[in-house]
Amino acid sequence: MLKELLQTENKKGLIEFIEETHAHDLASLFNELNDDEKAKVFELLSSEKLAELVSYLEADDAADVLADLDIEKQVELVEMMEPDDAADVIQELEKDEKSELIEKLSEDSDILELIGYDEDETGSAMTNLLIEIHPKMDVKEATKKVIKEANEVESINTLFITEDDGRYVGSIPLRILLKAKSPLEVGELIEEYPFVYDKDPISKTIQSIRNYGIYEMPVLDKDLKLVGMITLDDALDIYQEEAQEDYEKLAALPETDEEHGSIRTALHRLPWLLSLLIVSIPLSMVTRQFEHIITAVAILIVFQPLILGSAGNVATQTLAVTLKMIASHEKGIFRNSFREIITGVLNGLVIGSIAFLITYLFSFINTSMTDHAITISLIIGLSLWVMLSLAPVLAILIPLTLHSLKIDPAVASGPFITTLIDVTASLVYFGMATILLGGIV
Repeated sequence: MLKELLQTENKKGLIEFIEETHAHDLASLFNELNDDEKAKVFELLSSEKLAELVSYLEADDAADVLADLDIEKQVELVEMMEPDDAADVIQELEKDEKSELIEKLSEDSDILELIGYDEDETGSAMTNLLIEIHPKMDVKEATKKVIKEANEVESINTLFITEDDGRYVGSIPLRILLKAKSPLEVGELIEEYPFVYDKDPISKTIQSIRNYGIYEMPVLDKDLKLVGMITLDDALDIYQEEAQEDYEKLAALPETDEEHGSIRTALHRLPWLLSLLIVSIPLSMVTRQFEHIITAVAILIVFQPLILGSAGNVATQTLAVTLKMIASHEKGIFRNSFREIITGVLNGLVIGSIAFLITYLFSFINTSMTDHAITISLIIGLSLWVMLSLAPVLAILIPLTLHSLKIDPAVASGPFITTLIDVTASLVYFGMATILLGGIV
């Protein structure tokens, strides 16, 4: 619709459409425009509407829009935006552009406080636009304060109570305040309410919001002073971003940009694919060490994919469970890990037994392939049992070790751990074949 209006050059209708369209919808339409069309839209947008539009764009796209404006316009826009949205956009600017903009912001700007946090800390995602009321206030006075400041904050569903020095006391739902009758002090309405610290990992905070089923989570500093809040909509956005990042890491996929062409995307992924190729080299080297047994008993090659595939599937399942427990900070991770290992042992026993029977039947029918049906079947069954028992151990130890080293455990991705499992499985499989068939072939 926006693109069509631009082509008709109906300036009045275009302005009306822009002003009446919600910023979220406008941002979606804006992304469909070319550079010249975007420039025309900029000329028609009021500062307030442009600030709204920038807030709804992806942070990197918003930074590109901001970078095209002069510094005075940049300052004007970011001061109109929600502090947390503005901080996200500023973080995406080039280093020199970011420094210049920060220098121009007023010293008491709420944005500066948020920029000081690392991106994985709760403080980086919080908003410091909230209403604080004091426990000694009468409910009537507190209600007037809420009405007066409602348009200046992001949410008033939950009201936060602080002492005069900013120390957090507790919270009350807005509905409770509105139902209360004067004379009554706010302090008598305080309810027990969870909180997080500004230096807490953002993933932990999101999990707390989910566990408690709340819409606003108060954020405190180390001195127990209220410094902001995380809203549910911000938590959902962060959760989506975290999930996408973890999926990309789990697939050994570098961050991608949908606007990049095929050649640029291919070049971006090439280093990762080459690194996976290098990691796969040990698999070929392991197989080469057992050439004599493979040449003598060719049927072993037929069943190799069975061993590698089954072990890789178990490792991937356990890896997913382990990463989930680490990301959600679940308690009892060692108990759950022990459960995964025992599950692998039991599944290995069952699947190994079934594989033994199937292999024996296959060898019995295809007598031309081997004269040692029982031994071959035993190799397959035992190898599966050993690998299905060992795969969960590796899938648990690797991410836990990385986590203890302060490295994102999601980098223990599917391709990497599958390659490691393949190398281990080949050693077990051909090693067992060498032991059991060594005196025969």
